[in-house]
Amino acid sequence: MATIQNHSSELIQCLTLGVATTLEKRPGISDVKLSDYEAADRSTLIGWEQKNCCVMPSDLKNFYQTTNGLLLTWKVSNFNDSESKLAIGRMEINPVAGLRKISSSASTESILNKISLADADYHTDSEDDEGNTPHFDSRSKLFEVDGCGGMGKVCLAYLHASSSSQRSEFWFVDRALQWWFIAADFTTYFRLMLMHLGLPHWQYAFTAIGLPQKSKQWFNLYAPVRLKLNEQNNRDKSSLMPDEIVVSPVKVDFSRVFRGKLAAEKRQQKSSSNQSSSTTSKKKSLQNLSSRSVPSLRSNRSSKPWT
Repeated sequence: MATIQNHSSELIQCLTLGVATTLEKRPGISDVKLSDYEAADRSTLIGWEQKNCCVMPSDLKNFYQTTNGLLLTWKVSNFNDSESKLAIGRMEINPVAGLRKISSSASTESILNKISLADADYHTDSEDDEGNTPHFDSRSKLFEVDGCGGMGKVCLAYLHASSSSQRSEFWFVDRALQWWFIAADFTTYFRLMLMHLGLPHWQYAFTAIGLPQKSKQWFNLYAPVRLKLNEQNNRDKSSLMPDEIVVSPVKVDFSRVFRGKLAAEKRQQKSSSNQSSSTTSKKKSLQNLSSRSVPSLRSNRSSKPWT
């Protein structure tokens, strides 16, 4: 039994490219623990595929046939207090039993009347006609690979659940339920996890949010090259987006632009002048009537108006 355990631990060391041994040699790092799980049976993998009606990727299946999950953790010693240690690094791949489906086609019309992830999926078919991003409803099948300590989830995503292609990718969903692409297959994702040494929130390096400042400090200590590469990739992506809109100058004939406005102003001035002239003529007529004397008006009358 001892030889089998030693052989399996050596196999896991080779599988993780000796990351555990490298971490032990780093200053300040202690309590490096690497899991030693048994391999998953073939019947377990077939049962998972039959239960979820999908084909597991071949590289992920080979991984589970080597070890049923992975957990590598490491801590950092406090320089002020040697007894206190901080849990920093964590690399985890859920076992087959933990590869749970998180997508749901349920809605608030259920008997319990509870809000589900399908109700939180605000994307529609018109917004995502090509189906390039995962969905929480029945359009996609999502399985949790890593819980990320409650800061999100890394998921094995089958983008087109109803399609016969069974194409799967690895995506990260943050706490705002936004999806971010990480890798096209399990081998690429596994290598990225090892290169980031399981540092806190390393998945956010593939999002538009970026790494938190606290995580950048840990990257500067233990993975400065990876931090520079991530920042360079983010700059390359941002350079593809136009920073400013260049507008070519256009010659404008303002006489034509304001021609209608000037004509309207002229018509308005003309109508106002006509109104003012009519009012002045009325005033003059009233003044003429008032200027005439009362006797002259009486002289025009007959001395005997009743005859």
